[in-house]
Amino acid sequence: MPLITSTYNPTFPFTNTHINTIHKTLFFREKVNYSRKRIDTPDEDFLDLDFSLVGSDTLVVAMHGLEGSSNSNYIISVTNFLNNQNLDVVAVNFRGCSGEDNNHIYAYNSGKTDDLDTILDYLTKNYDYDKIVLLGYSMGGNITLKYLGEQSLRFEQVKCAIGISVPCDLEGSSNALQSPQNKVYILRFLRTLIQKGVEKSEKYPDSILDVEKIKASKNFIDLDNSLTAPLFGFEDAFDYWRKS
Repeated sequence: MPLITSTYNPTFPFTNTHINTIHKTLFFREKVNYSRKRIDTPDEDFLDLDFSLVGSDTLVVAMHGLEGSSNSNYIISVTNFLNNQNLDVVAVNFRGCSGEDNNHIYAYNSGKTDDLDTILDYLTKNYDYDKIVLLGYSMGGNITLKYLGEQSLRFEQVKCAIGISVPCDLEGSSNALQSPQNKVYILRFLRTLIQKGVEKSEKYPDSILDVEKIKASKNFIDLDNSLTAPLFGFEDAFDYWRKS
């Protein structure tokens, strides 16, 4: 039950949820002239941050969803919108999402909040912003909300956080994506996730990963059992979803 009922009424054809979802992917053509900064992580990996600055005293940290990046259309769109509102933006690329493979066999997951902590530590030490706003889409929103539950008082500059289309219930989201009407979405996710899993298996041939199980993944239960859970020390997919 929502605490606040939205008054938003989409116009045709955006009353259709699928059109609403895929429209920007198919027809959005804007660009952003980012300035990239690579920062180190405590475990000797790296994160690529893409800045679009207009001279504001407020910085929005924009985080993409599963298999997205700073070049995802929704991140470019919100970056341009926020810049037009005189707000600086840094678009995060989670590990392995910036166009270059990261240094470790593991990359990111929906509950891995330590990289956000590393990003905020870097930003507060190297930039003089009065206000920092966290803005996360889907998986990025899940990481945002989980991080706030863990570290809400760590950085006083963080004044606001926004989560958009946050899965929250990862098991429920996985089940929803298995429905026939959502097959196009899960296949899109699995295509790149399986590819990355296979590449990691080949790069680290002595790892615990079973490349054949990764290749055979038909849904998120299969993929998280064969890839995410073993890489991050979870018992299985359900343990990962519950803890994330």
